[in-house]
Amino acid sequence: MIAILGIGAWRAQRDLLEISSLIAFLLYTFQLMGPITELTQNTTALQAGIAAAGRIREVETLPTEPAGPVSAPAERPEVPDAEQPVLVFRGVTARYGPDAPAAVHDIDLAIPRRGHTAIVGPSGAGKTTLFSLILRFLEPERGQLLLDGRPYAAHGHDEVRARLAYVEQETPVVPGTIRDNLRFTHPDATDEEIRAVLRAVRLDDKVDSLPDGLDTSLSSTEVSGGQRQRIALARAMLRTPDVLLLDEATAQVDGLTEAALQECVRQRAAAGAVVTIAHRLSTVLDADRIVVMEHGRIRAQGTHSELLAGDDLYRRLVEALRIAAEGHAVAAGG
Repeated sequence: MIAILGIGAWRAQRDLLEISSLIAFLLYTFQLMGPITELTQNTTALQAGIAAAGRIREVETLPTEPAGPVSAPAERPEVPDAEQPVLVFRGVTARYGPDAPAAVHDIDLAIPRRGHTAIVGPSGAGKTTLFSLILRFLEPERGQLLLDGRPYAAHGHDEVRARLAYVEQETPVVPGTIRDNLRFTHPDATDEEIRAVLRAVRLDDKVDSLPDGLDTSLSSTEVSGGQRQRIALARAMLRTPDVLLLDEATAQVDGLTEAALQECVRQRAAAGAVVTIAHRLSTVLDADRIVVMEHGRIRAQGTHSELLAGDDLYRRLVEALRIAAEGHAVAAGG
């Protein structure tokens, strides 16, 4: 339009073009703008569709997980042995590809049936790989995992995951209401059970204050990222799993809410196993046992005070985050 208007005005000034012809050209241009804009938008949508179709084809070609054991699994005891660990790693080594370096090496670890076990360490130490092995997203190259004393190979994937609940750092939620999300894996949950887990994660008052209560859509701007994370934790706790896996579950909450969630974890740990990955060590100071990882290996295990006194890497992590005056005193004394 600018080109037509500029050139047309120059030609009209020199009597090379009638004013009526210039106006006609401008009107033609106005009529062409709509179709050209629509053509451009459709071209963009076509390119996005081609990319999406390619991604769908990639997903369709992904290999599926192997089927579970053919034989029927052994029945679980009604009252499990409290002294027997619920999960055991025996010499586990794993890598993400045949040519990839080993992500974890010779892991020997027992997760007690009750209590809070925290896994800490610098980035790339292998913490998330342990969760991938527990959830059976990754199979060990060497060694074995045991669930209730039976090797993972004797369990189907669904059987293993039915015993676990996983709360990710990114907090995925499903489309729908708060009620839909909480009942996603426990559709028979009663309103009383839902209220109980919401109270446990200190979210009951917020839900009650919403205009639609439990029927509020999670696409609403009234639900923040931290509240979505607590909804995911409540959903996991509603299943009452044997093992609750938390991957930096307090990353998006404030200090007061973090303290409340720590109390919730303590209550859950009294009845079952809780395994936490944490970069904010303030969330795991009172864990029953802390596992320090480095370069894919378990470097040390113990309580906060034991590791603070006996492990240099853990002491540096504590000192770097400045989470306890005791940490500074011990580090200064060392």
